Amino acid sequence: MTNPRPRILVPYDFSELSDAAVKHAVQFAKITESSIVFLNIVPDLAHESEALKRLQEVAGAFMSKYGVDIECKIRPGRVSTAIRTYAETMDAFLVIMKTQRPKGREKYIGTRTVRLMAGSKIPFYVVQEPPKRLGLRHVVFPIDFRRENKEKLSWISILSKYYTSKIYFVKPKGKDYIVRNNLEFAKRFLEGKNIYYEIKTVGHKYNTVQDTLDFANEIKAELIIIMLSKNITFAKVMLGLKEQKYISNDYKIPVLCLNPRSDLRKYEGWF
Repeated sequence: MTNPRPRILVPYDFSELSDAAVKHAVQFAKITESSIVFLNIVPDLAHESEALKRLQEVAGAFMSKYGVDIECKIRPGRVSTAIRTYAETMDAFLVIMKTQRPKGREKYIGTRTVRLMAGSKIPFYVVQEPPKRLGLRHVVFPIDFRRENKEKLSWISILSKYYTSKIYFVKPKGKDYIVRNNLEFAKRFLEGKNIYYEIKTVGHKYNTVQDTLDFANEIKAELIIIMLSKNITFAKVMLGLKEQKYISNDYKIPVLCLNPRSDLRKYEGWF
């Protein structure tokens, strides 16, 4: 019995930034032989027919231009819940979606993108502009004191099946033994799979985000992989979410946002 093709979900709202997300999805779909699903959220089902027709026209244009398979879905409800719910219902391999820099009160409560992703079982690939180049040649992997660093390595393994990437471990200054242990585990993991890596030390253990972003820009990284907090509390928001700083970075580098997930090995078997 063969495994079904993995599916990439692209929330689509007919904006230019949504088109940028589609272009990232097309690149990813072609190299992993995945299919794409467009999802448009409407206020209620009274708008379903009109939205579906418009969405199918857009999908048709992308399919003709890029030669990929795109399925169209319409769902009613709130964007922040409908996308996550549908992604989990369809067991999406990945959600590729746009984001924008926070405005107004979003600077204090976090953007809708962060709130949408929190707690999801599905990884989100968040973009601010179309891809600048083909492939993922340079991938930045921030190492910190959380044990979930090990789960990010599953995605490195998956990506390495199709991309010849160099992984840059970025760690804070200092001698935190958990950071050291996480780094040693990551090195052994990559060496066992013959994946190239380099270690970069930046900043202070409690303030490394901007230094990491500056380094990612310096090496022209195509991707940053982060692990989302398990619980995004009001206190964390007021102190400033690291996730938000990465996701809305000034360099517009795409960010792969992960929540803890134990079943990634099945995807390694696909690729």
